[in-house]
Amino acid sequence: MMTAIFGIVLYVFLAISINFYHKVYPVSNIDHDISSQLIQYIENNRIDPIEPRLDSVFHFVPGLKGIEIDYGLSYNNMVANGAFNERLVVRRSIDYQEDPERFREEPMYKGNEKGHYVSLLINVAWGEEELDEMIQILEQLNIHATFFFEGRYAENHQDQVLKIHNQGHLIGNHSYSHPSRWGTFTYDQYKEEIVKTNEVLASIIGESVIYFAPPGGEFNDKTIKAAYDQGMYTILWTTDTIDWRGSDSQTIINRVMNKVEPGSLILMHPKPETVIALEPLIKQLQESGYGFKTVEQMVTGERPECTM
Repeated sequence: MMTAIFGIVLYVFLAISINFYHKVYPVSNIDHDISSQLIQYIENNRIDPIEPRLDSVFHFVPGLKGIEIDYGLSYNNMVANGAFNERLVVRRSIDYQEDPERFREEPMYKGNEKGHYVSLLINVAWGEEELDEMIQILEQLNIHATFFFEGRYAENHQDQVLKIHNQGHLIGNHSYSHPSRWGTFTYDQYKEEIVKTNEVLASIIGESVIYFAPPGGEFNDKTIKAAYDQGMYTILWTTDTIDWRGSDSQTIINRVMNKVEPGSLILMHPKPETVIALEPLIKQLQESGYGFKTVEQMVTGERPECTM
């Protein structure tokens, strides 16, 4: 029943759109071959949005916006080009209904599994030189990642944090001092670590920080509440490079490629072998059909291929 209704709605939409463009352009000027190919493409390439949800294993799983094709803009692009060309299609996103904010009390381990995207999470409490090399590689490959900074590190490397922010990467909170006794803290101690780091990062980048990665991925109800009370999402990971153990670059790549799946959040650190692994890992992921999103784009369900 719903499929039939959607088909009728789509038909009416296309009919109205085509009628509009026939009025704008005289019939003799309409390229019917391009128009018919475009209509067929539109019918075959609409993707409905997916709502965010709670999962018994992965907790908060964000939604994913849908995709529809703008007939008018796509047609104009192709007429100017002289032929139908999929690369000239203009896509726009379709919002889902649920607000992801209402799931913020649950940790997030992955993005939506229906989108062929992954996200690089880089936790930073050391490795100034390696971090400079990593952001240079990301800039060359036009990839944006999410950097979770320890507050103390950020205080001592403010220019580096600002540079990463200005390059379009997402900045997150990784506690102030990465304490070894993190799992034993009280609510007030968690809050202090989180608030202090938020203040440091906001003073550097001029924006609020709303994504929190607990040290060692260790959390409990008090940790989650302390982050939630500051308006933050708690972010974990799907795939761990375990690069802090001193693994060689090929082992790091294999750990990711053997476990990666759509929506994976891939954890790494600024370590020498991670620098060596980074570019070949990104290229292997791209060859496997994966695009890259920041954690924020995962949470909000963005479709980077949509321009509207």
